[in-house]
Amino acid sequence: MMKIKQVVISGFGRLSQQQFDFTDDFQVIVGHNESGKSTLRAFIVGMLFGFPTKKGHTNVYDPKDGSQYGGSLVADFDGTVVRITRLGRTQSELSITYLSNQISVVDPEKWLSEHLAPLTREMFDHIFNFSQQDLAKVSQLKAIDLQKLLLNIGAVGSEDWLEVTKDIEKHADKQFAQRTTGKRPLNLASKQYQMHADSLATKGNEVTAYVLAEKQVSEYAESLLQSQATVQRLTHKIQDLHILAQQYQLYQSALALKEQLDINRVIVSDADIATLQRVAVISDMHHEKLAQLDEAIQTPTKVSRNENDDLSSELSALQVKARYLKNIVADRATLLTKLQHLQNKFFQKQLPAPLTADERKIINNKDVALPIAVVAIIIGIIAFLTIKPLVIIAILMGFYAYYLFQSRQKQLHRIQSRYGEMSLLDIQSVQGAISEAPEQQQQLTRLETAILKNKDQLILQLEPIAQRFQVTMQSDDFEALIGHLNRRNDQEQLRYQNKTLLASQENQQRLTDIKQHQTQLAQQLETRQNILQKYHVTNEEDIDRLKLENIDYLRKKQRYDDLMKQIDSEKLVQLRQIKNDNDLRKQTLLTQQELEKKQQETLNIQTKLSNLQAQQKQRTSDDAFLRQQQDLADERTVLIDQFGDYLVEKMVVKWINHALQLASQNRFPKMSKMAMIYFEKLTGGQYVAINFVKEDLVVVNQKGQQFNVIELSTGTQEQLYTALRLALSDVISDIISLPLLIDDGFVNFDAPRRQIMLTILQENAKQQQIFYFTTSDLHVEKMNMIRL
Repeated sequence: MMKIKQVVISGFGRLSQQQFDFTDDFQVIVGHNESGKSTLRAFIVGMLFGFPTKKGHTNVYDPKDGSQYGGSLVADFDGTVVRITRLGRTQSELSITYLSNQISVVDPEKWLSEHLAPLTREMFDHIFNFSQQDLAKVSQLKAIDLQKLLLNIGAVGSEDWLEVTKDIEKHADKQFAQRTTGKRPLNLASKQYQMHADSLATKGNEVTAYVLAEKQVSEYAESLLQSQATVQRLTHKIQDLHILAQQYQLYQSALALKEQLDINRVIVSDADIATLQRVAVISDMHHEKLAQLDEAIQTPTKVSRNENDDLSSELSALQVKARYLKNIVADRATLLTKLQHLQNKFFQKQLPAPLTADERKIINNKDVALPIAVVAIIIGIIAFLTIKPLVIIAILMGFYAYYLFQSRQKQLHRIQSRYGEMSLLDIQSVQGAISEAPEQQQQLTRLETAILKNKDQLILQLEPIAQRFQVTMQSDDFEALIGHLNRRNDQEQLRYQNKTLLASQENQQRLTDIKQHQTQLAQQLETRQNILQKYHVTNEEDIDRLKLENIDYLRKKQRYDDLMKQIDSEKLVQLRQIKNDNDLRKQTLLTQQELEKKQQETLNIQTKLSNLQAQQKQRTSDDAFLRQQQDLADERTVLIDQFGDYLVEKMVVKWINHALQLASQNRFPKMSKMAMIYFEKLTGGQYVAINFVKEDLVVVNQKGQQFNVIELSTGTQEQLYTALRLALSDVISDIISLPLLIDDGFVNFDAPRRQIMLTILQENAKQQQIFYFTTSDLHVEKMNMIRL
């Protein structure tokens, strides 16, 4: 399955220096006329199959602003993400790069054609790319064309065989027509032979000599027929060998897929996935309930004067908050003093960066320059007294010690400069404080925020209480204010004692509920952990990855089964005995040689027969009856030969079509069934069947009435064609799956059917990427939308 991730256009028509990032499912591209929708669609097709040329007077999309022609496209081929780049129109250069490791493909044309096989540009346009103009041609749609297209895709190499059958059948139809009034060569020859035979029936007795010679002619003719039958048998054998070669390619592909199948793969249960999803939902519910209960406990219930006159609990809570505010104010002052004290140690009160690991090593490691210098002096003294040339080594060691000393001093100087010329011991001692400074700054910011938040909350909560008791709030001494309010509240405490008890019971119930939710949440988390341990993973993403791997395994398994179904069971035994392609080619070559030998024998018999017939003609030159008899015999022989060739060609066409039909695994009926499902939805159930009568499409409504395509309305014709397009894309998804490109394809749909069509596309986009180019966004969701 291929999905397009990104398009970068350097220059293509009216678009230049633009980048588009796409989603993996339903991508809507909205723009007015002449905004570049069709240009973007043509660019995507050109990147996959090559840019258009000026042959046929087609639009080549030359850049309007002189930008470099071409661009790039990022595509995902079943997990392999590559960047495809085409630059230049007349001499286009193609390059493909793996984004995982930035390695370029050696032969990009071959790589791309293999990953798009068996699709060609024409087949891609027939299946995955259509616009309003394509829908307008629905009246010309023939069932036989769809069937041949399915055969071409469903059977490897069938395109060449379809061309062969087309040529053979065309040649055969030129020789003979089934109509009695046909005027083709075999029809005319048959009529002429019948006329001559009727004429001979009115003649007298046959000439004895002619009869005897005719017997010999008949024997040669019989030998000729036998030889021709042998030639025909050998021809069929060669054709069988060609089919066997194609089956061998399928067999090799199936074996390659089989090697990729992991028999010991762990299969993720759908029930476990559903359980994880249920656990996630229930856990979120418990978290939400716990948050609500915590908030309810943290924020006491406000009771109006009419409901409850006892504010003791609320004032107590506010007093706790006031103490908490006082404490965090004190914490802020302490932390601020600590940071100020640390900053005062440095120049301009700026904290330097902490020491790196290398700088710590430089400070902690002892200076090795002095020991080296001492060793150099000792070696120098000894060398001067003994072997004087060794003095050079001592001098070099002295220079090296000096270099080490200077290097270490420079590094220490840079460190001390950064720390305002502090001593190395002080620098090491302040590392902990410097490392903690960013966290302390963040903590200070949090404290400032908490102070403002708590102060605002206290003011907001105290104002109604102060208004109720007619107390003026004149200072920030919240504890004194709350004490005054407590004294005023004590005067009314007895009247609200019962309601206070009720509020306490409610808080107790909340605590009980919190404990219950926490217990149930722990059970859900334990269930989640058990499932993750079952598959040896740590999170749900790994479970999803295993599930995707299972889907890929099943897809390959289905592909392997499909390939094996395309292989004739009778030929499977032969295929297993074939070592390589050379065996088949050798057998085909031997059969070809035998066929050529037999054809030469047939030619010799034909020559002898022709000589005998010439002699027979001379023998009866004076006898009109014998001459006419000979002519009739010649006509009969020619007719037999020509009709034999005609029947052979017809049988070959029938045999090849039957073989390709078996190879396609009945994709055509599957497509019909799926197309009917789409068509029934699009027409609101008005039509219930699609039938293929000879080479025409016929639809059946709910009343059982049949309608030819041309009898349908324009909108219904386009809905039928769209249903066939979607069904064709679905039925070949096991062979190849590319993004579907639709350019304003539903203009003639009414509003309800257009909405149904968009719903179908959004559902199908879960399995296949779909690009929908449109001029209006009234009927599509706002997400996944690009405006041009």
